Amino acid sequence: MKHLNVIPYPNSVKITGQEIPAGNIDISASSLTITEEIANPEAYELKIADGSVTIKAGDAKGAFYAKQTLKQLAAAGNGVLPSAVIKDEPAFPYRGFMLDSARHMTALDDVKKLIDAAALMKMNVMHWHLTDDQGWRVEIESRPELMKTGSSRPASNFGKVHSDREYGGYYTKNELREIVDYCGKRHIELIPEIDMPGHMIAAIASYPELSCRGERMEVETRQGIFPDILCAGKESTFDFVFDVLDEILAVFPSEYIHIGGDEAPKKRWQECPHCQKKAAELGLSNMEELQGWFVNRIGRFLADNGRTAIAWNESLKSGALDRNTAVQMWMDKKGLSENFANSGGKIIVSPFYHYYTDYPYGMTPLNKTYRFDPVLKGINPESAGNVLGVEAPIWTEHIRDFGRMCYMAYPRFAAVAETGWTRAEHKDAENFARRMKVFAQQLEEIGITPAMPQAWNPGPFERLRQTIKFFSGTLTKDMIKGYK
Repeated sequence: MKHLNVIPYPNSVKITGQEIPAGNIDISASSLTITEEIANPEAYELKIADGSVTIKAGDAKGAFYAKQTLKQLAAAGNGVLPSAVIKDEPAFPYRGFMLDSARHMTALDDVKKLIDAAALMKMNVMHWHLTDDQGWRVEIESRPELMKTGSSRPASNFGKVHSDREYGGYYTKNELREIVDYCGKRHIELIPEIDMPGHMIAAIASYPELSCRGERMEVETRQGIFPDILCAGKESTFDFVFDVLDEILAVFPSEYIHIGGDEAPKKRWQECPHCQKKAAELGLSNMEELQGWFVNRIGRFLADNGRTAIAWNESLKSGALDRNTAVQMWMDKKGLSENFANSGGKIIVSPFYHYYTDYPYGMTPLNKTYRFDPVLKGINPESAGNVLGVEAPIWTEHIRDFGRMCYMAYPRFAAVAETGWTRAEHKDAENFARRMKVFAQQLEEIGITPAMPQAWNPGPFERLRQTIKFFSGTLTKDMIKGYK
């Protein structure tokens, strides 16, 4: 059977006849129907035959995805369409990519290119990491020091690459609304992330009283995990967080709001009288439980405002995370994410060793990304539906320009997109690689240049060489010894 040059690959394809020049399609005889007969709003049926195109869909989303399939078929066939019947719906409801703009910002025109590519591949989520130790990138009118101080760092020292130039900037609310609207027209949910209680040095540099010690510090210039985090024992901390989230909710209409919850050392909390007093009042036995209380309080605030929190999997360490908070698994060696799913919680799968695209192909070859099964081994069959889906992150400590970002993200974003849409029994790594070579031309028309095929799956010696080179350029003595 002939395979269609489409990414992600449809779940049901039947070739019914000879190819048809697109110019021979009779538009007046073609139709698009939204019908309740198709239950899944993202599902569609596409029929190309007898000089016409017929689309049936469960909702506007399904109709949009049918058009993306048709668009890819026409481009891949140089204006010639197959006679075919395609019946299709996604394997998972959540299919996303994450863009880190805290370390290095991406121009709005380039952000739109990433969105266009995601939409073409039927991804439906963009997760935007907007705040971190190295910069605050979102306008908050009620807290002006975040833009005045928190948005600029005095230098950049990522690994062994150093720059003494000040680096700064943030996205205005109007710019953010522009991207929200751009995503909405392409049926992509734009989920903002305000990372807390850790990764908050840019905020603490702006308002020192947010930390346990109240010491003035600069926005961080290095990558890593730092001891100064938001103080959980001061009510003023929550006043700040709720002020920020009020403004975030006014800009982003998304169902989900990401609140971080990762890599939050407890050293300052253990020394802090405010945090110790709060833990005692709540009857908590350790600082992980205090973080659980912190995250749950933020989650309740979002729920009261009609939203749902997402937190990274470290927030499960408390053993008390609210089941209404979704968990994003990135590195979980103790199976807490699987246990959460088995007990009814919802998880998003973004495994470090398979889906983190800022690491070289020598560490994460394309085939490794493509073949990963997001239904984790520890999840019971009856709980498989608690896997919302997949997300491919690209972090930007070591990515300073859009060309490098595209090289690292593609084709691995495409592999994750196919995993999110195409059921496992219809996936094929070799066939995907063949289709990816065709699809690369469509990405280049958008303005995205992916890695060349010879880079996708390096051999064992090249993998070792790339891995050694990467870590020799990114690890520094202070990272190895730990931050004081």
